Amino acid sequence: MKNFIDVKSLKTNRFEMKAESTTKAEIILYGEIGDSWYDEAAVSAKQFSDTLNSLPSTVNEIHLRINSPGGSVFDGMTIYERLKQHKAKVIVYIDGLAASIASVIALAGDEIHIGEGAYMMIHRPWTYSAGNSSEFERVINLLEKLEASMIKIYAKKTGLSYEDIERKLQEDYWMDSDEAVDLGFATDKVEASNSLHIAASFLAKDKRFKNKPTIDASNKLVKTSLDEFSKEMEDFQARAKT
Repeated sequence: MKNFIDVKSLKTNRFEMKAESTTKAEIILYGEIGDSWYDEAAVSAKQFSDTLNSLPSTVNEIHLRINSPGGSVFDGMTIYERLKQHKAKVIVYIDGLAASIASVIALAGDEIHIGEGAYMMIHRPWTYSAGNSSEFERVINLLEKLEASMIKIYAKKTGLSYEDIERKLQEDYWMDSDEAVDLGFATDKVEASNSLHIAASFLAKDKRFKNKPTIDASNKLVKTSLDEFSKEMEDFQARAKT
């Protein structure tokens, strides 16, 4: 098992893209996908694309680090396509969580390394809607098309059958690092000393997910994540009052 990721110094809730040399660039995607009023690290497809275009044309290797609960399917699919179309080799590191549409973005990697304590989650796309029966029918048709596109990406990358992926999507399907590698969603597992801490930071505060993996709350890393989240919420509420 490889051991070359040290994420202790990486701050949660962060989007950053930078050229580390004339040939290598790093992208840190630690937040929601799409526009978000409560996540300052959220990144839209346009923001991602514009920033990607700003990299030197000589960049031939991109390191993408992910800790994201997902978000907008359209933004996520666009980010996936932009990465697939880029001439650079894309090496993905799942440092904590790659859930929902973030799991699709992760599969844009030519190599996908998942932290020992990290998780992936896949499920059917969903949305909010309002209107008459015609509007709901339109939304259902759109969701079915999006789901089919996601299944094709999952199946092509993993080698699993369309039907197998479709069954897994019926509920929030969680994979730890071992299962992600076994099923072909990741290339290999790497020792990442802080990946459990980073994953817990989203697992603890996101109420949308079902069947979330149980992480021992007595674990020191998880306790630290919960404490940090509480502090983040206090700071957010304080800023909102000013």
